[in-house]
Amino acid sequence: MTGGENQVSYRMIVAATDGSPAALYAAGHAVALAGQNGAALRAIYVVNTHIAFHLGAYQQLALETLKEEGHRAVDEIVKMAESAGLKDVSGAVLCGSPRQVIVDWAREQDADLIVVGSHGYSRLTYMLIGSVAEYVVRHAGCPVLVVRPKKATFSKGGEKKEQATDGSV
Repeated sequence: MTGGENQVSYRMIVAATDGSPAALYAAGHAVALAGQNGAALRAIYVVNTHIAFHLGAYQQLALETLKEEGHRAVDEIVKMAESAGLKDVSGAVLCGSPRQVIVDWAREQDADLIVVGSHGYSRLTYMLIGSVAEYVVRHAGCPVLVVRPKKATFSKGGEKKEQATDGSV
């Protein structure tokens, strides 16, 4: 991050995705900020190996399926960024604990901003699975922008759809 006393400028922005509409909406913010700042953009999807581990004989199939989804999600962000005129754009699909890998990879990329989406989980779901966004906010070595969709959100195809109003997805 560079800039004067009242000016903020980013050089490297990391957009984390899980392939969800909330993550794609957040990636749109990352693309806009990268364009406004002339920053590089890196998209990351982390295959949650902990989930696949519990599937026994289906573990390898689950990992391959999640990797394919990761490549689709990253490619969608890269295409979005390229369509917006960004030149320095790339993505990565990595394996591990999403919360830890996002923080570590952003540090390796020398990111000065991480952009993540928030799903708006209910309190029960949050207690059961936790929040990747919250972990990233607490442990990242740079600022983190958490983007929560408004009441209306958008599907992958761009159609407007209504989000539940009870705080769930």
